[in-house]
Amino acid sequence: MRRRPRCLIAFSVLFTVACGGAATPELQLIEDVAEAMGGLRSVSQTAALTVEGQGRTFRLGQNTRPRADLPYYQVENYLLQVDYANQRWRLGQDRTTTFLTGGGQLYGARQTYGLDGDVAYDEQGDGAVRASEKVAADRWAEMYHNPLGIVLLGLDETSTVSNLREGGAERVVDIVAANGTQFTLHVSGDTGLPSKVTSSSYHPNLGDVTIETLFDGYQEMGGLGGFQARLTLPRNYTTNLDRFTISRYSTTADTNADVGDLSAPPDVRAVPPPMATVTVDVEEVTDGVWRLAGQSHHSALLEFEDFLVLVEAPQSEARTLAVIESARELRPDKSLRYVINTHHHFDHSAGIRAAVSEGLTIVTHRTNRSFYEDMVARRHSIVQDALTRNAQPLTLEAVSSEEPFEITDGTRTLQIVTVVDDLHSDGMLMAYLPRERILFEVDAFSPSAAASPFAETLLRNIEDRGLRVETIVPLHGAIATLEDLESAVEQEAQAP
Repeated sequence: MRRRPRCLIAFSVLFTVACGGAATPELQLIEDVAEAMGGLRSVSQTAALTVEGQGRTFRLGQNTRPRADLPYYQVENYLLQVDYANQRWRLGQDRTTTFLTGGGQLYGARQTYGLDGDVAYDEQGDGAVRASEKVAADRWAEMYHNPLGIVLLGLDETSTVSNLREGGAERVVDIVAANGTQFTLHVSGDTGLPSKVTSSSYHPNLGDVTIETLFDGYQEMGGLGGFQARLTLPRNYTTNLDRFTISRYSTTADTNADVGDLSAPPDVRAVPPPMATVTVDVEEVTDGVWRLAGQSHHSALLEFEDFLVLVEAPQSEARTLAVIESARELRPDKSLRYVINTHHHFDHSAGIRAAVSEGLTIVTHRTNRSFYEDMVARRHSIVQDALTRNAQPLTLEAVSSEEPFEITDGTRTLQIVTVVDDLHSDGMLMAYLPRERILFEVDAFSPSAAASPFAETLLRNIEDRGLRVETIVPLHGAIATLEDLESAVEQEAQAP
């Protein structure tokens, strides 16, 4: 979206006021909010924002149960710099895990990423890489999820401000940017200041979602007074994606600091945004058993007398559909009947809707039932996914923690069992072929990982259940043996 320079916005607003032009009720609300924040002139002439602080960011879709609290990173040295005149921003923050991951030890890392118009980028090491168009669109919207940004957008003559209404003790108005992105601004009836901003986005697992940022703890911030604007801005920002809190920050802001040049690196701007690609590498494990590998997340295919079973529909709709296509190419004369879902984490359930669209029965732990019922029923109108295009009912078989779930044709039997006391995910499933002595598992033992904090739990479950495992097919990493697992457990025990 092209934006006028701040000076032109300020001139336009002041000219309207000076000449006695009648503002619409919607625009009048925006101007009143600007006055409450420190003055219409000061707000309209502000072109940049620097926000510093600390807080938490949360890992969406990585909780131990579908409706449990999300694990989070502790954030320090948060620095957000925004150049509204050029539609650019950059965020840097130090994130430290507070939860155990497959990599073992808790760790911290500096994270830096930004936006330059329609170019989103992530800094990595000494360079930067371009992010997808979807990421760029989300980051563009994020630029206006603060009081200063949304008021500047409302004052922009290329925006449409409409639908003024009452929402309880608040006044509510819609703001549509020139690029079509719609925001809803809520204004406190007590203070006249923004209480929250909402916009819509798309999530592959959840479909159409509402992004909501709430503001509180307003105080005067900015320059030193005089010719330097001091605006009333919030200290606290909380962002929710539907019912999930995804970030919470406590901050201070400055509207007079020099943000410098926030343009994307030239080599990043020169390349097109990345396109998602899928590779499926077929590897035979034994007769009638294949690993469908490629990239970071794998699946497995098992052949029975007159049907096929898929273990895992991970990562994305595109990957799951490609895996399903490969499975049917391997055995075109047999129906693909089941998909075993190991756990609900979003990187392992991203293909559930695609699998349902292809008529597969989902086998998962019973703790996931209501979550998947909701996932399949959710609206996907912003992006029409496979299930939206080919609607099918959900057929789900629930696995209990007490008894294995068996799939058999009389000659081959597959046992699906719960991994007891798994710290990564409650209701984690593994699949076992007793006759072939093959175990399929994920996120407990990944042979290429630097550490294996959950491997001991997996080994204990194998031993407690009396499973006679010889071959392990991890759905991350290479095929391994029971001896490899035992060695990983021993190394983990000896680690400092």
